[in-house]
Amino acid sequence: MKNLTDRKRNTLVAFAVLGDALVFVLFIVLAPVEHGMVQIEALGRTALPFAGVWFVASPWLGAFRISTLTCWRLAVWRIPFIWLGCGVVAVMLRVWFTDRTFSWAFTLASITLVAAMLLAWRALLFVVARRISRV
Repeated sequence: MKNLTDRKRNTLVAFAVLGDALVFVLFIVLAPVEHGMVQIEALGRTALPFAGVWFVASPWLGAFRISTLTCWRLAVWRIPFIWLGCGVVAVMLRVWFTDRTFSWAFTLASITLVAAMLLAWRALLFVVARRISRV
């Protein structure tokens, strides 16, 4: 997808940012249903640390590079790898800021679920990127 103009690149990155943010909101909307936590509380306790770490660290690690957004072979390993690091840091921040105990079950479930959701969303974004590059 070498024929992307600057405008198309910016649009693609904006879509990626918006979609990634929606992944974190969707994670909170889906997850607490079983846990009985108020969604506003879950937003502050979980989504903010997760999304905060993702949006601070992942651009530096390559999650929003055009190569990651347009090459599925790069994205399929880069996004989970970046998320693993961000997710571990986010869980630690969540434990520290909310004064909650560390839970391996929560850590593994949340990191795995968000990784799957990010990959699914990025797969959809890859299809959009291919269409944008043709226009």
